[in-house]
Amino acid sequence: MDTHQHHQIPAKLLVDFIGLLPKGKALDIAMGEGRNALYLASQGFDVEGVDKNEEAVKACLASAKACGLRLIVGTVDLEKYQIHPAHYDLIICFYYLQRNLISQIQLALKAGGMLVYETFLIDNHLQFGHPKHREYCFEHNELLNFFRDFRVLFYHEGMIEGRTIAAQIVAQKQ
Repeated sequence: MDTHQHHQIPAKLLVDFIGLLPKGKALDIAMGEGRNALYLASQGFDVEGVDKNEEAVKACLASAKACGLRLIVGTVDLEKYQIHPAHYDLIICFYYLQRNLISQIQLALKAGGMLVYETFLIDNHLQFGHPKHREYCFEHNELLNFFRDFRVLFYHEGMIEGRTIAAQIVAQKQ
């Protein structure tokens, strides 16, 4: 399996919880080359994906075309991005942390909508020096505290897939 193919394997967290996630409008924030966006599209979700990297967005579109999948993608500056309020049934974000987007994510979900979020925990920075900047990592319990008003269906902090120390949440807007 070449590395490009590997990038297209969807996140285990998303696959594990796919049966619980409400079908409908889904947003993938910082989707990269779209491994998770493409997976959601293949499962019948109506997917929008945004990323700041134009090359990655093009790669995602090419993959979608090759697989016969339909999704809306956009190249956006996530620092200035405004998420449409009360618009999405599902929002996912993997390995991207911009704290001022979190309140927007909360508002952008419809009642009953779900969030799936996974990114580096501070321990990954401390033990492996990655990401270089600690502000790109969640502190202990930080992700959980952001979504304390949601119904938390799954929460985990620790080593995943034997190589990354991450914070993970699956939560539903009340």
